[in-house]
Amino acid sequence: MALARADSAGADAVRGQLPATSAVSGQAREFDDSVTLALVRMARDYRRLPPSESPFPAYKASAEGHVYFFLDRDDGGEPIPMRVDQVVVDLYQNSEGRRRQDVRGLRKQKLLPIRDFNYYIDRLTAVQNGFGDFIEIGEGLDVRDVPHPLGSDGESHYHYRTVDSVSTSPQGFAEPIRVHEVEVQPRREDRPAFVGSVFLDAASGALVSLKFSFTPASYVDPRVDRVTVRLEHLRVEGDMWLPYRQEVEVRREMPEFDLPVGSVIRATLKVTGYDFDPDLPPWGLRGPPVTVVPYGTADSTVFEVGLLDRMAEEGLSPVSLERIEDEARQVLRQQLVSGLPRLRLYTDRFSSLLRVNRAEGVRPGVGASYSPRPALKLDGRAGFATGSRTPGATVRGRWTTAGASATTTLELYARQLRDSGPRAGASIAVNTLSTLFRNLDYTDPHFATGVRLALERRLGEAATFEIGGAVEEHTGAAEAWSTGWGPDGLARPLRAPEKGVYARARAALARRWGGLGRWSAEAAVAGTAGRWEGSGTGSLVARMEARTASEGLTRRGRVSFEAGAAWGSTPPQLLFLLGGRGALPGHAYRAWGGSRFVLARAEGAFQIVPGWVTGRVLGGAGAVGGTPASLREGWGVGPSPGPRGYAGGGVAVFHDLLRLDAAWGIPGGTFEVVLSVDPRLWPYL
Repeated sequence: MALARADSAGADAVRGQLPATSAVSGQAREFDDSVTLALVRMARDYRRLPPSESPFPAYKASAEGHVYFFLDRDDGGEPIPMRVDQVVVDLYQNSEGRRRQDVRGLRKQKLLPIRDFNYYIDRLTAVQNGFGDFIEIGEGLDVRDVPHPLGSDGESHYHYRTVDSVSTSPQGFAEPIRVHEVEVQPRREDRPAFVGSVFLDAASGALVSLKFSFTPASYVDPRVDRVTVRLEHLRVEGDMWLPYRQEVEVRREMPEFDLPVGSVIRATLKVTGYDFDPDLPPWGLRGPPVTVVPYGTADSTVFEVGLLDRMAEEGLSPVSLERIEDEARQVLRQQLVSGLPRLRLYTDRFSSLLRVNRAEGVRPGVGASYSPRPALKLDGRAGFATGSRTPGATVRGRWTTAGASATTTLELYARQLRDSGPRAGASIAVNTLSTLFRNLDYTDPHFATGVRLALERRLGEAATFEIGGAVEEHTGAAEAWSTGWGPDGLARPLRAPEKGVYARARAALARRWGGLGRWSAEAAVAGTAGRWEGSGTGSLVARMEARTASEGLTRRGRVSFEAGAAWGSTPPQLLFLLGGRGALPGHAYRAWGGSRFVLARAEGAFQIVPGWVTGRVLGGAGAVGGTPASLREGWGVGPSPGPRGYAGGGVAVFHDLLRLDAAWGIPGGTFEVVLSVDPRLWPYL
């Protein structure tokens, strides 16, 4: 049999380039016009053909896929994988339309120390019939009672309009395949409903593809932010369309608390190896519709690829099914697609709820977020520094354009805590513990009060460009808070920032390659130009990083290079500081500084006890120079005496979350032990 595939990706490639069918123009039609309704009714009748008249053949096929469980960052950063599952499924259908699936291969690997759980069965199996008259996801515990737009009662729940028509001529087919995209809009937005598009074969009304999300009323679990689905079908000779590929993504957050991260389950499955009219015993499709083998019992030869091989290309790219969600938002106009409440408590990181440092003392905080429209989110945070007895607050609005291609941010802030750079010595949470229990604060803090406007635009799937500006006033703490429980001898002096008004414009470009599988790389460059107290100033900073891993992630490596330069009347708090943990361990902490720096670092890791203990080797080198008088005299900081480096090793436990490293400074350094957490978690801590 000849095979062809006409999915949404193929439609995108020819959209606007090929003539439409005779029935439908190339432009979107009005809702519920007679031609579109005739097409929808033909598709509905096609789905309801009795087995004796059905064009669907008896077949056996095999499907292989993955289920990825990961943390999805709101800032667009690289996702953090927590667990990967791989599944192999045999699909059967007989001439009477009876179906069965046998999961004959199932294995998993935890990448973070999470509790064990079992997935809903529909995460592991294929949708063989394009869903029934009612759509359920997660065995009805994520989404339930959603009428299918091609179901028997679809017209009473939806409006339809044809928005595009495409044609393709695959090899082996005498006639071109013509497909119409029909947009589906709910009649009632306050009820469970489908939101998205159906792609239909113009000749038969067969379902070619589905891409959709749901109205908020569809979600059963209050933690569900969104569910997005894409089904693609394969055409076989004789106007028959059979399952080819599916993606189901479920994103959850806490309904009470808006955190900068959500958990995502993404299930992907690809069906291949169709064998038509196989010899099926009459009793072969009786019994349960799905059978499942226990995890790890199948021989590894049943899997075509490795467990982690497809993480880059199909599993964990930072951009997932956002376009489907955006299309759903456009259909719903002003109605939210998310199932989460519009108003929630909010924090940008856990340390914003409570942090301690010598500039603020103990600083509790609270926040809230509100989403009045799908594209607009407002959030605010406020706190009170008990050491200086001063309040601080930040209010931010973010507007996201159609297709999630650009985000505009407007931010107003008062006494926003900043640290000097280029690299932090510890996460804010670890710094809080160090300040409390050791009287050792790793920040050189100053405060900023002002306004910032920025536009971030996505360039393709792997690059982003940002441009913006800010006007702000810099101040410092009047005196250091020092009532921690550690010895006074460890306390660092509070370096006073230069006070003044800073107006700046900034542009940044970032690019990623690869993904979270065997290798990945990223590069970024950011330039700033502005005025400090009426005098010109500017900076340019670049960073490159590459990562590699063996099969199964048993061995990993990472190398990075950073360089930067500043010029003009740059205040000391905006210059570069090196030395000690976070940059050059084994040397005095932030003992060197200046207007230019270079820093290269490398790390290697190898599993000792999988999931529990990992060995580490590390090394690096750097230098800083161009030290102005403001650093020499005000902060007691000079240039590094030539390049300085370090070498050492350590261990990491609990899937590398907690790290204990020992490094020796080279040359002229000392032996230093550094306790830290995985840098991937720093944005949340």
